[in-house]
Amino acid sequence: MKKMLVPILFFLPTVLAFSAQDKTEFKTINGVPHAFNPAKPLHGTIAVEVERFFSRDETGNVILYDPNYAEGHRFGPDGKYLGLLTKIGQGPGEFSTQQGYHVSFLKSDIWVYGGRKAARLDGNGIYREERLLKSSYYGGLEGGDFFTEDTKWNENKVSTRTLKFIRCAMSGEEQTVDLLQAENIGMIRNPSGNGGFSDSWGTPGFFYSGDPNSKRIYCGLHTEYLIRVKDYQGKDLLFIRKPYEYVKVGRADVGKLIPWALKEERSKWILSAYPDRLIAIKEVLPLPKGHLAVYRVSGIQKVEIDVFDAQGRYLYVLAFSSDLNTDNLKFLPFGFATIEPSGDYSVYREYRIKNLPEIFGR
Repeated sequence: MKKMLVPILFFLPTVLAFSAQDKTEFKTINGVPHAFNPAKPLHGTIAVEVERFFSRDETGNVILYDPNYAEGHRFGPDGKYLGLLTKIGQGPGEFSTQQGYHVSFLKSDIWVYGGRKAARLDGNGIYREERLLKSSYYGGLEGGDFFTEDTKWNENKVSTRTLKFIRCAMSGEEQTVDLLQAENIGMIRNPSGNGGFSDSWGTPGFFYSGDPNSKRIYCGLHTEYLIRVKDYQGKDLLFIRKPYEYVKVGRADVGKLIPWALKEERSKWILSAYPDRLIAIKEVLPLPKGHLAVYRVSGIQKVEIDVFDAQGRYLYVLAFSSDLNTDNLKFLPFGFATIEPSGDYSVYREYRIKNLPEIFGR
């Protein structure tokens, strides 16, 4: 018998400690505002945490799905199971496993991405139309707005990777905006020249997310504490900075980060090729009312979440309790939601944050 995902609602009080710090300094450089923040947040620390693999539409419905298995399940605002979203297959509105599977919303419509295809369903989950995509889906905003990455190599085997923002309707051409470019990122190379590998702690690459409400894109390089805020046309609106001390990595630390590299002789080159410091930013996520959460790497396999307001001021650090997982999460207007193990089941849970009404109050 197939196990169901059970929706449960929780209310989590959080504790906020206030402590005055230095103020944010604003400068305009080449016509773009820069927010230079102090090392410590203006208002101290809070306590919360989370994980993802679901989506919620504007009517409150919840869709739970596994990105590797082309199947989504719909639940109503009251937790009632509404049925299967799509089927596995090759036909209209069907998707294949192991090609990626992601859900986003546009007003009352549901958009489903898988492989190089996007399908539009109505609010009741009824298939309406689909289209093939020129670009692979790397992460979405809403409806036909998503991110992709493109890599090109020159004759000297130097790679240039470009982060792109894609806008497409169910008909017509895809509109592409180049956001960032960088050389030789996305992989830690074998010094012998024979391939390489990547991980989520030391590999240079792009981070990116966006807020459909404010029409803002947040992006940058994992390896520096600098968040570029852009509009949907790729124009720079704001740069957010703060002092950051990189986490240094020793040989023993690499063994903890990548234990499989110790098991095979052919993989031990990774121990010496691994960078001597971790990345600075793991990911960024939009918060309600124009705020931004930045996952700052603070130790070996550790992150803390910095919170900035819409002007780029560093407000808080979110210090979550140890029994919640912050690897992947979904912030909601009243708090956040997560998928957590509960015995033999996976359980969808929502947490209300009560003491930050300036961010999470309706």
